Amino acid sequence: MSRLIREYGIKAAQVESVTVGTNRNMPNALIHHRPKTGLEAKFSVEFCMSSLLLYGKAGLMEFSDSVVNRPEVQEMIARVHFGIDPVAEAAGYNRMTTILELRLRDGRTVKGRTDFADGSPAMPMTYEEVAVKFLDCAAFAKWPDAKARAVVELVRKLETVTNVKTLTSLLGA
Repeated sequence: MSRLIREYGIKAAQVESVTVGTNRNMPNALIHHRPKTGLEAKFSVEFCMSSLLLYGKAGLMEFSDSVVNRPEVQEMIARVHFGIDPVAEAAGYNRMTTILELRLRDGRTVKGRTDFADGSPAMPMTYEEVAVKFLDCAAFAKWPDAKARAVVELVRKLETVTNVKTLTSLLGA
C-alpha cells in the first residue's frame, strides 16, 4: 500500500474501496475486521490499510484506542475488504503474497502485488527506513528527540566507533 500511495500520489479521500487478497493462512491471524481497540487493530489488515491511507504510516502511535475509534478511521475501515485471492493462494505458503486493488472515486483502478513484506530477508529495509522506525518507537517511548537522533547517528557509523561508551550511555535509563 505504501508503494502505491507514493507511486500514484493517492490520498484517502480519493479511495472508494480497497480489496486486499491473500492466501488462506493470513486470515487466521488477521482476525479483526472491524477493530475497536488498539490491540484488535494489530490483527487487522483493514486498520493497517486505513492508517496508511489516512496518515501515511501504521506505527506504534497509530495502534491506540483513540486513533482506531476516530470517525475517519472507522469510515475508511468500512471501505477495506479482506479475503482470499486465488493468485495469492497459488503463490504458495512460503510467500506472503498480497494483492491490492484500489478503486478510486474518479473511476480509476490501481493495482499492486507483493510477495514479501518490507523488512523480510527478501525485501530488507534500508538504514534510513530502520532509522525512521526507531525514531517512531523512541517518540512512542517519550525519549527526547535529540537523544534518539544521536543514537541513529552513532549507529550509522558504528563500524568506525572506537569506544561505544557514548552509545551505551545514550541507551541507558
